[in-house]
Amino acid sequence: MSKVEDKEYDLWILLSRVYHLIAKLRNLELLKYNILPVQSYILFIIKALGNETTPTEISGYVYQQRSSISDILNRMVKQGLIVKRNQSGGNRRVIVTLTNNGERALALSADREYLHKVMSSLTEGKKRQLESSLEMLRDAAINELSVTQKTVMRPSLISEYYRKKNQL
Repeated sequence: MSKVEDKEYDLWILLSRVYHLIAKLRNLELLKYNILPVQSYILFIIKALGNETTPTEISGYVYQQRSSISDILNRMVKQGLIVKRNQSGGNRRVIVTLTNNGERALALSADREYLHKVMSSLTEGKKRQLESSLEMLRDAAINELSVTQKTVMRPSLISEYYRKKNQL
């Protein structure tokens, strides 16, 4: 194995460790609202897509199998965060919408104190550089995955929605 490959692996391990540490902090924040980070993200996705979407669309943004998303959505229904209903007509599509509790949980989950504390260690320029680098890595991974998967939606579409919304 070359030194370049070793360095790439070391970077991947570092990236993974940073993700898991920040995810633990996020989990601690959301525990007080009795929701998981993936649930918070799904609430975010549903809202960004106009509060009416399908499990298939959600799975494309979360990068998980539809069956895993279905399990998470079923738990969210039991928690009263979302409602799943069959679309009228012949295609029997399931539509997912937020409930009032889901809207409230989404608003509460906007408190990201730990994330802000961690990210404040970077200057604005370093944050932009990190974002650009991570987007490049994400796009390269999506391109590699596209060989084996039909479609993968990019979370940047969701991010772009909120960037535009916040500029209004």
